[in-house]
Amino acid sequence: MKMISRGRRPALFAVFALLAVASTVHVASAASDDRNRPPRASAGEVVKIEERRTALFQVMLDHPDNLDAAFEYAALSSQVGDLEGAIATLERMLIFAPGLPRLQLELGVLYFRLGAYEAARGYFEAAVAAPNVPAEVRQKVATYLEAIDQKSDGIGFSGSYTIGTRYQTNANGGPTSSLVNLRGLNYELSEDARSSPDVNLFASGEFRSVFDLPAQGVEFKLNGQGHTEFYRDRSDLNLGLLEMTAGPSFDLNRFGLEGYSLDLYGVGAGAVLSGEPFLGSYGGGALLGARPSTDAYYGLRGEYRRETFFNSDDHPTMAEKSGDHFQVQMAATYRLSPSVSAGLAGIADRFNAEVAYNTYWQLGGVAGLSFDYASPIEALPGAWNLALSSQLSRRVYDAADPMVSTDSQDTIKWGVNLIQTIPIETDLAAQLQAGYQHAWSNYDTSKSDNFFLSIGLKKVF
Repeated sequence: MKMISRGRRPALFAVFALLAVASTVHVASAASDDRNRPPRASAGEVVKIEERRTALFQVMLDHPDNLDAAFEYAALSSQVGDLEGAIATLERMLIFAPGLPRLQLELGVLYFRLGAYEAARGYFEAAVAAPNVPAEVRQKVATYLEAIDQKSDGIGFSGSYTIGTRYQTNANGGPTSSLVNLRGLNYELSEDARSSPDVNLFASGEFRSVFDLPAQGVEFKLNGQGHTEFYRDRSDLNLGLLEMTAGPSFDLNRFGLEGYSLDLYGVGAGAVLSGEPFLGSYGGGALLGARPSTDAYYGLRGEYRRETFFNSDDHPTMAEKSGDHFQVQMAATYRLSPSVSAGLAGIADRFNAEVAYNTYWQLGGVAGLSFDYASPIEALPGAWNLALSSQLSRRVYDAADPMVSTDSQDTIKWGVNLIQTIPIETDLAAQLQAGYQHAWSNYDTSKSDNFFLSIGLKKVF
């Protein structure tokens, strides 16, 4: 049995994150000269809808106070793109039912779709002015009003930052056992290569900015995120990450794809480890998103990055991991009820490294649920949130690492994550997080597990 010292193995980029449930509506483009919109229904459905609209129109002439007929007529008008017809119908109904929140809400949504944001604001504010308005309606109105505020000034800016501390049983991502088998021989890992528990202080932040461009339905998005962490014992794991994306976003409503958007972006990122350059990357991607309602979102993303790793005293062969990274991601989020949301994502990666034994295919998936519930503490009246997610991925390498085995590496990772968010103020919350990650592999050096606990404060702006 021999003692060896492997390069330190910080677990930097594990793909274990639940996509956040989208909380803002898709912002419609400015109103065009033609206030109507392309039909949402197919050509065959349009014929049937028009027949039904004709019948309903006669009903409204005979019984102008028939709210059910008016609502159905307005809904069908919206489906065939006649938004002004829908608005005119509902506004007439206000004569017979003044102050009805349902009417005011629907009118606000229709004016929003037209891009008449101030008219939409008036109806939204009126919809929640009455007493005993359902919480679901208030939440929907708040989401639209937030989108209107961002649209009105031509620039939207938001973000958050979090600071906290985290304990991990395996901070460096070391192997489960101190004994590993390399090409049929048993070796004992040196102290710094074994799994090591540690505590760190961390800070992370993100921002999102949207700028209106002169072209109708086109925006420019600028996003950034950063993360840094400092360890009590393993200073060699001290990490800093920064990533920026920027590019245009196109509202596809004018092409008959209502609720769809296409984002094209460039991306640049960098990382330092223990004060030395660790990673630099650049590339680009595209995201096709669909928001059929304020409760649902679907997205398809394709991305390419050129990733360059740098050698250091702790990682003398990291440059061999440099290469081209391709990823395809499909994601869906849905609000099942006013208090329950679900998210699901599938990810496929191809990484072409400088050497074959660092080149791999990877498939993964993430699923999660988010629950809002009433605060159990009277002094903290805001709704609490509990989010549970689970992740599974498999990575298969093209060739064997000659230092480890005659077989190529095959590794499966699974994890579970629980986050409890406790609002303290409207823009400040405490977050408690617990999780577990486990890796199975035909390489002893890649078998690991890690349990972690963290507590932090999150500020939203």
